[in-house]
Amino acid sequence: MDLSLLQSLGTALFIGALVGIERLQHQHSEASSFAGIRTFMLFAVFGALCGWLSKGHGTLVPLEVGLGCTATLATAAYLMQQRVREDSAGITTVVATLIVYTLGGITLLGNAALAVALGIITAALLALKKPLHEAVGRIRREELLATLRLLFASFIVLPLLPDRPIDPWGALNLFKLWWLVILISALSMVGYVAVRIWGSARGTIITGLFGGLVSSTAVTLTFARQSHDDASNEDAFGAGTLLAWAVMILRVIVLTALLGWPLMAHLWWPLLGLGAFNAAMAIVYTRRTSLRVTPSTLPQPVAITNPFSLVSAMKFAVVFAAILLATRIVQRYASTSGLYWVSTLAGGSDVDAVVLSMVAQKSVTCHVVLARCIMLGVCGNTIVKFGLAAVLGNRRLARVLLPATVGLVTGCIASVLLIT
Repeated sequence: MDLSLLQSLGTALFIGALVGIERLQHQHSEASSFAGIRTFMLFAVFGALCGWLSKGHGTLVPLEVGLGCTATLATAAYLMQQRVREDSAGITTVVATLIVYTLGGITLLGNAALAVALGIITAALLALKKPLHEAVGRIRREELLATLRLLFASFIVLPLLPDRPIDPWGALNLFKLWWLVILISALSMVGYVAVRIWGSARGTIITGLFGGLVSSTAVTLTFARQSHDDASNEDAFGAGTLLAWAVMILRVIVLTALLGWPLMAHLWWPLLGLGAFNAAMAIVYTRRTSLRVTPSTLPQPVAITNPFSLVSAMKFAVVFAAILLATRIVQRYASTSGLYWVSTLAGGSDVDAVVLSMVAQKSVTCHVVLARCIMLGVCGNTIVKFGLAAVLGNRRLARVLLPATVGLVTGCIASVLLIT
């Protein structure tokens, strides 16, 4: 007998046993179902035999007829059980039966690896019923709508936009502009999901790390306001703020590496240096306050909202477009120093927009100029955030952040002078 045929039959039996074991455990913990481990193994073998006949005759008719018979048997068994017990298992077992039969057929058609992978996924989805239901229950309506809007913007709006410049200076490409908006929103959503999972009030460390993925400015403003209510905890708020700033630098590294890799030859050492310095300062203040991750050190949760809404996306798009347009105009009608001023001032509003606008530049062939602009954007962003913390927070928080701010600004200026 052909050894490969025996291997395929064994694979089909394995898939049926895997799903059958999960369904058998389901019977023990919840409502009973009409199929257990033996039934699922037999359905897998039946699928394998139909697949063997289809392969031998060069047609899928045997496999399709077998699928119809399997669906009829499984549906009839389900309806009979519903008559006996109204609290019997739902239609999930019927669907699992059809999948097992189909995977059994696939193994004989030469796709055993795919069948095993899909069998494992099927068993995992069946076993994770409770965690999946709990996870869905924790999703808020506004979060679901925001996710749908992000998907709508990604797969429906983006393909409809023209992939060509629409302005006389060749700066504004709606397709690339919207694609970058989606990228930033997706990156921010990672931080938002992390805060939702672990909680924004479980300590300044978690809040600073994951809140910085959403918006380091939002974290800075929140800690500054809370420092008025808890003036004795300035080291904790300073540590969380500096961690958010460090994550901001990490965002710059990731965006530049993904979209403008040639610039990393000039930026890797200043950005890593600034990030390490920022993280070291945060660790110093963390040790001074003996912070832990679990206990709450915040009187209020950080006000971080879902990062993707059409309004916020459009605001970012407008800011980004304005920076792109200003940069292109300055390139054409002014000197390089004008580009440096634009980057510094724009960085105070949104450093991501500065990074993306510099990466998008095609007319500037000198990577040194673009790298310097990115560092000046980081510098301007740091100065603005410190100013917000100094104005809205108490004096102690300003004193905590001042050494780090001076070090970061000095490092940015030095890197601008040293980048060659």
